[in-house]
Amino acid sequence: MTNDKPRKIKIALVVPSLFDGGGVPAVARFIKDSILRSGEFDLKLVSLATSHRDESSVRLANPLTWLNGIRIRQGQWDGLPYSHVGCMASELEFQRMKPRAALWNVLSDCDVIQVVSGSPAWALPVVGIGKPVALQVATRAIVERQRKEKVERGPVAWWHWLMTRITNKMDDKALREVDAVQVENNWMQEYANSIGSEQNTWVRFAPPGVDATVFHPVYQRLYSEVTGRYILSVGRFNDPRKNIGLLLEAYALMRFSMSDPPRLLLAGAGDPGPDFWQRVRELDLENSVSFHLRPTREQLVRYYQHALCFALSSDEEGFGVVLAEAMACAVPVVATRCGGPESIVVDKVNGFLVPTGNALILADRLQLLVQNMSLNQQMGLAGRQTVETRFTQELAGEAFLDTYRQLLKDQPGKAN
Repeated sequence: MTNDKPRKIKIALVVPSLFDGGGVPAVARFIKDSILRSGEFDLKLVSLATSHRDESSVRLANPLTWLNGIRIRQGQWDGLPYSHVGCMASELEFQRMKPRAALWNVLSDCDVIQVVSGSPAWALPVVGIGKPVALQVATRAIVERQRKEKVERGPVAWWHWLMTRITNKMDDKALREVDAVQVENNWMQEYANSIGSEQNTWVRFAPPGVDATVFHPVYQRLYSEVTGRYILSVGRFNDPRKNIGLLLEAYALMRFSMSDPPRLLLAGAGDPGPDFWQRVRELDLENSVSFHLRPTREQLVRYYQHALCFALSSDEEGFGVVLAEAMACAVPVVATRCGGPESIVVDKVNGFLVPTGNALILADRLQLLVQNMSLNQQMGLAGRQTVETRFTQELAGEAFLDTYRQLLKDQPGKAN
């Protein structure tokens, strides 16, 4: 008789550039925490090459890499080991999304593969190896890059246009070939259903969750006593999709009609850039607009908790987890109708939704929340209730765990 316990089902969490900042690794962190917290599954972390300069990849422009072939580099992320796998011909974007033997070898001891990515094509490297694949995805490449295509010019713009069209076809192929799709917003759910329906791909709404015990309202806010005098926005402001310039113009309009306007506080992983700060100087707002680069989690929570309101001015968002974080702190939000926010915010109930690109309406809604503290508190508390009933870590995490259980039902001998 042996005392050996049956091994746990192992989930491979596969992420493009796991170690980079931004929304995708943030979602991966949430899924990682949900898997580990359950105690039901083991976990393996895998990172995929996304850069044409990736040191683990074979590069057409560097013959020395031809001899080395695709390499696997080991690293640590959130205190856990991961394997970073390169690709062939990394200068060609679509090559990074192709299957390769090195990656399949890394995944050989896993039972279910969970891919987290900005666009669906990143699931293609792991399909076809006899293991069920779940894809958590925010948007499509052709949608994500719309704003960039409008401003780019010249040969580089043409090359990016071509790569995007190829990736767009690969996005659709991935949606058809994976076993389950987890989406962050309503429009992506509708699109995935329309693409994958013939292949019986399982599509469900499964956004990331928020730790409502960390992101929570301070005592004063519950009684309309907001201690901070600023409007907050959080994001990677070097990403043109965030359209932080729109928020600046709205803020300037709002200040013009107020005798005692609040400050504008920006915080995140990417500086807005020289054009933004030049516009700040032109509007004579140097003493009213500030930016905190890469705040700690504790600092970020305090920024949320004491803000008058929160603003998101993006042209495109897959979800907008910063909205959920602000709402968890009972801070009312104003967001553009840019895809993701419509899945979180109910206009005039737990926040305001405004048209993309409209600084005047954005300014009006922000001013309303700044000047009407009764409405401010009402919407803030409604936002907190929304998070508690739909977007806590436990509730949102269960959707992913349930996906793995369902996929394993079709794998004989794998179910717990």
